[in-house]
Amino acid sequence: MSYNPEIPRSRYDNYGDREWTRLEKDAHGELLYQVHLDILKRYIKLTDKVLEIGAGSGRYTKDIVAMCSELTVADISSHQIEFNKSKMCELSLIDRIKAYHVIDVLDMSVFEDSSFDCVVCIGGVINYLLDKENDGIQEILRVLKSDGVLIVGAMSFIGASLYYLEGIRYEKDQFGLEATKWIFDTGIQDEEHYPVESKHYVHMMRSTELDALFAQFPVRVQERSSAGLFTQAGDAALENARNDKEFWKLIVEKEIAFTKLQGTLDCGMNIIYVVQKL
Repeated sequence: MSYNPEIPRSRYDNYGDREWTRLEKDAHGELLYQVHLDILKRYIKLTDKVLEIGAGSGRYTKDIVAMCSELTVADISSHQIEFNKSKMCELSLIDRIKAYHVIDVLDMSVFEDSSFDCVVCIGGVINYLLDKENDGIQEILRVLKSDGVLIVGAMSFIGASLYYLEGIRYEKDQFGLEATKWIFDTGIQDEEHYPVESKHYVHMMRSTELDALFAQFPVRVQERSSAGLFTQAGDAALENARNDKEFWKLIVEKEIAFTKLQGTLDCGMNIIYVVQKL
């Protein structure tokens, strides 16, 4: 299946405020947020010009803008861009955003080569690109300065399959065993092989696939991390942990620490890579 920009555009145009609330409404979202935030804090410098692509409603925008000298915000969804603007206005941060753009990551011709010190592309933008993953990374690296840093996040297939195993079993009854073998072998939900009702056609990735992807480009991988590792404990256990404040504080600390271990890289709900352009 080829990349279709209408799939992510339509999905997030109709997402309402869920993109704003999803990282705070439950323990799973908070874990994802805290791991990503820790990485952003450690790699974005106060002097950086930053591009946030796939910014959505602004959950990270509000944090990134305080970490850098200049922030440009972009998303494929015009609805999410407008929602982002409204939130930044509410937080009195709108004057600190250099510009907003509704663009596809495959065509960022509005930006000149080597425009940014850092590009943040988290939340799964790359998962929607399917056969255009290489083109997406190439375009991101084009707008990134030499020695600049790319922070990219992807939905993890192995982590998702652990968490949603019962759903995969249910879908086996719908689509057949060959479709189940397909999703386990490729991580790809597409119209031909794994036609989910939501039409959420994505390539959920493994760390080996991200390694192979970045091996094709002049970059150095500086850090690999999972995120949402403790999500595998189950929703009830996680919410109970969150209700115990001193215990939850410890869990968040250990989530950040454990997600950096090599053996946990594919076990969370997201995979995060930090790469430097050579």
